[in-house]
Amino acid sequence: MSDTPTFDPDQSWGALERRMETEKDPRRLKLLTEVRDHMRTEITGQLDGLMDTLTADPAYHFRGLGFDMGPKGRENVHAFYRDMIASGGNRFQFDIQRIVVDEHSVVTEGFMRSVTRGQDLIATGTTEVNGEPVDAAANYLSENLILTVWPADEDGKLIGEDIWFGSTPNTNLKKM
Repeated sequence: MSDTPTFDPDQSWGALERRMETEKDPRRLKLLTEVRDHMRTEITGQLDGLMDTLTADPAYHFRGLGFDMGPKGRENVHAFYRDMIASGGNRFQFDIQRIVVDEHSVVTEGFMRSVTRGQDLIATGTTEVNGEPVDAAANYLSENLILTVWPADEDGKLIGEDIWFGSTPNTNLKKM
């Protein structure tokens, strides 16, 4: 993480748009566009648009660090995103470092940045960050490496997300 924490969720899909500008294959362009639209509607809290990017029966897998979980089925995925948006958890920044695309999926790798309120850290049992007591009134920025595989169906709709975490969420925190 850099010395000066930065946070701009609306920059998250910029790398996808730059990659889309050079893609000549229509199928791959469709998949890149679907991932970009998914990310944009998620981060901006547009639940209906977000769900429109998914198949009728999406499945999510959050993997790594000893766990494998995630919502399965349209109703559960809808509830997952509804709750995420209601809590503000959708306002993250995905700093994409690498994009790989073929006819069946898009793979993105980069750093996920999110902001957590000090009071929320305390509520989950975190009382210290970098040797200092957690300030309940402050915000803390976390940065974690993630790799996401975005599989798609024949129509180009996303089947879900398979996310691998490179570090435990909220382990790399900086006071903002």
